[in-house]
This record gives sequence, C-alpha cells and structure tokens, in this order.
Amino acid sequence: MLDSVAIRSACPMSDAIAACARGFEALSSHHASVPLRSALPLATADAQMLVMPASSDRFPMASVKVVSVATANRALGLPTVQSAVMLVDSATGAPRAILDGACLTALRTGAAGGLAARLLAPERCEIVALYGAGAQARTQLEAVFAERRPREVRVIARSPSHVASFIDTSQIPSGVSLVAGDRDAAAGAQIIICATTSSEPVFDADDFGRGAHVTGVGSFRPDACEFPPEILKGARVVVDHRPAAMAESGEVITALRRGWIEESDLIEIGEAKAHRSADDGRTVFKSVGNGIQDLAVGCRAVERAEALGLGKWVEL
Repeated sequence: MLDSVAIRSACPMSDAIAACARGFEALSSHHASVPLRSALPLATADAQMLVMPASSDRFPMASVKVVSVATANRALGLPTVQSAVMLVDSATGAPRAILDGACLTALRTGAAGGLAARLLAPERCEIVALYGAGAQARTQLEAVFAERRPREVRVIARSPSHVASFIDTSQIPSGVSLVAGDRDAAAGAQIIICATTSSEPVFDADDFGRGAHVTGVGSFRPDACEFPPEILKGARVVVDHRPAAMAESGEVITALRRGWIEESDLIEIGEAKAHRSADDGRTVFKSVGNGIQDLAVGCRAVERAEALGLGKWVEL
C-alpha cells in the first residue's frame, strides 16, 4: 500500500515525466491497451464512478484506477474526487500494489504537462499564467519548473483565498515571482496552464499570443471547454490520445465540428512529430487523462518503493 508520502518519495517529478514519456510512446506505437474510461452513475445526483484500465507489453504490471466524482461532497466537507489505483503483475495477474489515487493522478497529470512544456513550450519563458489553485495546479507548476525557468507565475482562481493559500504554501525556485492574476493574465504569457473544474473558457482567445503554449488538463467532458476552442485554429494541436480527445475533450470536439481543425491535425504526444516547429508558432496540449499515465508512473513508484522499503505490506 503506497500513500501519498511513499509515492512522492519513490517517484519525484523528474522520474514521473520520464515515465510518462515512456508510457505515451508505448500508447502511440500500439504497444498498450487502454480502453476509453467507463462512467457509471452513483446513487447521488451528479455523482459518478469512472474506471480506467491500462496494460502494455512495455511494463511489468497492468493497472486499473477507480475514480468517484461527487460534486455534492463540497457541502459535506469531503473531497469531490476520490480514487485508488491497483497494479497487478502482468504475468500472473497477482495484485502488486494499491496506490493513493489522488496523489498519483496529480503527479502523473503534472508530469504530462511537464512533458508538454519540454516538447512544445518556448525555450525562453518569462511568464506563466496558471489558472487553478488546487492539487492539479500545484503539480503542473512543479512540472513546469522541472523544464523551464520563468521569472513570474500569475495564479488565477475563482476564490481569492485559494489563490492566497496557494501562493503562501508553494515551493518555488529563487528568483521567481508568484503573484495573483486576473482573467487576462494569459496576455503576454509564454505558457498558459488550465487546471480548473470550469466548463467555460477561463481566458479569452485574444490573449493567446504568438509563440505561446497552452496546456489544458482540467476539463474532460464533451460539453466542457476550459479554454477557448477557437485557439486550436492554426495552432499545433497535441493530445494525450487521439480517440479519447475526440470523445471527451469539449475543446477538440467543438473545433472539429466548426471546421477549425481536422482530425488529421491532432498529434499524439507520444509521436515523434510532437514538438515545437517554429519560434512564433502557437502550440496546445490537451489532455483528458489516460490510463497509460497511471500505469507508467505507478510502475515507477512501486518499483522504487520496493527497492527503498517504502509503503506498507498488507496480506489480502
């Protein structure tokens, strides 16, 4: 059993980014089996359970994540999203580990954003606009620092108190200014990160400047657009998995329906052509989350935890 402390001790962000790169390469080269996530309704209104399995001949284990999403939990003082990940031995099917799903999800989602920054963001990055102030936003920022060295990060969220708490508790490299921003914080930013639960765009399309990069990881429903879908027109569009993006990303679905992009414009981040092609080109990475990330980063965490003696052994 690996809790959040054991996971982060066994798998620092740099390792998670490397694991994600390996996982996405396996996915894009057809060395992984990752069905689209299944959604099952729960008893409470607006509550559902998501099931995300993954296997690959590039990894010694297979994984399944069970995620519950219950918006009514806010009123009860409970997390709206709760999850757990099980890894099983690929050869025998025997359970190897159960991991804290919230920690693993934040880590692997941040790692995907870090990989996107490595491949797609401008080398010279002065300003980052970070929309969101939760756990996902925190690991996205950590991952950006692993790949780039901005001088200013603008944090934007619906609750000023959440922004203030985020700024007060974030660990940032020396020389970086972490400040509260407004909706138009994307203007002039070289990297724009969207890690919110918003179903409406959190910044305006006109604020997406030449040469800028957007990473969107918050929305994962066909009816939700966390960033303006029109920015995909003329941009280099990279996704975690083409079928998943076309089924679950409101931004991609809207842009396809309105003719702003074609299906052939979508590049998977595990493909060799997923890189920045011009200094003044605009790039977008849209992730709806993929089970290969849980598998790749989970395997790395379990293998290192076993080597380091981390976690708790439990007889089932």
